[in-house]
Amino acid sequence: MQITFWGVRGSYPVPGAATVRYGGQTSCVEARTSSGECVIVDAGTGMRALGNKLAREVKTLPRQYHVLLSHVHWDHIQGLPFFAPAYIPGTRIAVYALLAAADDLNGVIGGITRHEFFPMPLEAVPAAFDFQKVEPGVDFVIGAFHITPIALNHPFGSVGYRIDADGSSWAYVSDTAPFTQVLHKRHFLAGLETLSDDDKVALDAMRAALVRRLHGVDTVVYDTHFLPEEHKRFPHYGHSTPDQALEICGEAKVRRLVLYHHAPGHTDEQMDQIAAKYLAQGAAVGIEVLTSFEGMTIPIGPEAASP
Repeated sequence: MQITFWGVRGSYPVPGAATVRYGGQTSCVEARTSSGECVIVDAGTGMRALGNKLAREVKTLPRQYHVLLSHVHWDHIQGLPFFAPAYIPGTRIAVYALLAAADDLNGVIGGITRHEFFPMPLEAVPAAFDFQKVEPGVDFVIGAFHITPIALNHPFGSVGYRIDADGSSWAYVSDTAPFTQVLHKRHFLAGLETLSDDDKVALDAMRAALVRRLHGVDTVVYDTHFLPEEHKRFPHYGHSTPDQALEICGEAKVRRLVLYHHAPGHTDEQMDQIAAKYLAQGAAVGIEVLTSFEGMTIPIGPEAASP
């Protein structure tokens, strides 16, 4: 199995002179088995370039694509209307989302293609969309891929995925905050800032479940949006730091961590400094740390060489 990064930014796209080397498109990762089966994780603006590549690969119809969404914040779904295979008749696109989000997923995706915002509404697209609900802890199978959804700590909810195939495994953990603050819907609506005892128990259980499901995974792609000093200024945004990711991966005995969901304000020069710092910090605790960039392909498995 291998994974390719098509978008590595968080919040909003920032293509330009300051982000040439790491890229400015938002979240999208492609996973491929040795036999060529594919799943797509998140549908940010990086999905446009991936869709162009997949459309060129089409030799037989109908084709089916599977898209795992972490959640439906804008930077994780904005690429769907620009996914080229959606405009090829006969194509089927299965979109998987957290149970709460999937209740109105058709409305969410349809909403961004309303005539006020986009020239072609969802119902007029030649491809057929199939919206599927996922629930943390309830595994499912897509072809050769075994998928384990994992609850994450993010405003209005998010879900990560452990993906096993070809005798190897990787995990996608984005978006999530540390497990010291509750960032769920009821807290935002009620303006709650303090943790109850029940909240602490729930957060501890969520963290323990994440570590358990990551245990022994070869490669973890983790939301490391903020540096530690930045996180102190924006604790409610629902994102983590490389230090927090290393702590989780160390407990789970992960071999390799990939820094991901980079802050839009981090330039290539800043990203170089982050990459060098956490490569060294990871080596000190026996974890290989890579920093994702657009176009990077990583073979998954202990015998696979890093790029």
